[in-house]
Amino acid sequence: MTDVTMTQSEANKAVYRRMVDEVVNKGHFDVVEELFDPAYVDHLAPPGMPGGLEGVKAIFGAFRAGFPDVKFTIDDMVSQGDIVATLVHGEGTQTGQFMDIPPTGKHAKWRSVGFFRVHDGKIVEHWGIPDMLGLLIQLGIIPPPPVESASGTLEAQA
Repeated sequence: MTDVTMTQSEANKAVYRRMVDEVVNKGHFDVVEELFDPAYVDHLAPPGMPGGLEGVKAIFGAFRAGFPDVKFTIDDMVSQGDIVATLVHGEGTQTGQFMDIPPTGKHAKWRSVGFFRVHDGKIVEHWGIPDMLGLLIQLGIIPPPPVESASGTLEAQA
């Protein structure tokens, strides 16, 4: 790998780090235009979300409305070419409505895997999969799957 490639990879990772710190963790939606391309595409956006920059604000706004104390932590990040691959975990207490879920008051932690394409210092595409099943179980919206007991029968998790 050349120094130029490493420099570009580090610059792309810095864009992602800034997005997590400023947009997700601090709710500074005024920097979305600096970090995301106007033609941004989220290939796995939740149903009903608008596209482009408004979609970015809507998705992170939904998390911040439902979990005002939301915090994402970058667990791992790799960059090659124009792609930044990420593993993050988020956590927060659901004291507000999240999507169609009324406040539960429960604290939850979840992971998300994402791939971000960065071009000219801006995020232009995203493919991401959050652990929504784990999140919904922690919020008590759906029951946890049964586990096998020592006797071999299935029992509900406590």
